[in-house]
Amino acid sequence: MKSITFIGAGNVAWHLAQALHQRGYRISQVWSRTISSAATLAKLVDAQPVIVIDQIAASTDCFIISMNDEALPQILKGLKIDNRLIVHTSGTIDKEVLHEVSENYGVLYPLQTFSKGIGIDIETIPFFIEANSVQSLKRIELLAGRLSPKVYRADSVTRLKLHMAAVFAGNFSNFMYVIASDLLADSGYDIDILRPLIAETSRKALLADPATVQTGPARRNDEVVLTRHLEMLVSKPEYAEIYRQLTRLIINKYHDLNA
Repeated sequence: MKSITFIGAGNVAWHLAQALHQRGYRISQVWSRTISSAATLAKLVDAQPVIVIDQIAASTDCFIISMNDEALPQILKGLKIDNRLIVHTSGTIDKEVLHEVSENYGVLYPLQTFSKGIGIDIETIPFFIEANSVQSLKRIELLAGRLSPKVYRADSVTRLKLHMAAVFAGNFSNFMYVIASDLLADSGYDIDILRPLIAETSRKALLADPATVQTGPARRNDEVVLTRHLEMLVSKPEYAEIYRQLTRLIINKYHDLNA
């Protein structure tokens, strides 16, 4: 496998295309619905930018679809690739969505959060792969192995579980930082004051079982502090509800209230 075309130019494609380019693969084309996105990524990897599906060349060895799940079916309708290997990078879509496009297909799912312009060590990322045949699986495994030593096989059900866990660990955790920043708005401080706490919490979660390093008023079942916090959240009922729900879950896990 020497040449790769990327269908999509978002966060995941931005990182994967550059990583594969750096490892000697020829990125033939980058397709996006907007010429600016296609052109920006294509320039970084010496590829041809395209915005019309019919302009995607079928001669590429491998096609990597990296775009929003909702847009995938519509894109596939206009894709003609002569049974070349095609993979998607989604953690939530079954591989069989690709079966009408090619006889050789699978999944290359990187379990990580990506943002354009923010560097990441791709060799630390676990990749979960799946394919419709032994031959396709070997080709995807070889490709993934060039990116990271952490390559695992996972079917669609397992990938969905992994994706869901990642949402809790990553997306929801980050939104807690968003809430924290909002709550600090009238305190005279901003999120910078919490960065040492965020770093230490993450460090401990990486070094130990997160369940063993849980701290805070809910972990202690400190009713006085919990009540005072909820009183301060009266003007923010949505945040108060999140606080109540998380508090209840933590208390139920660590305290036997029937004892």
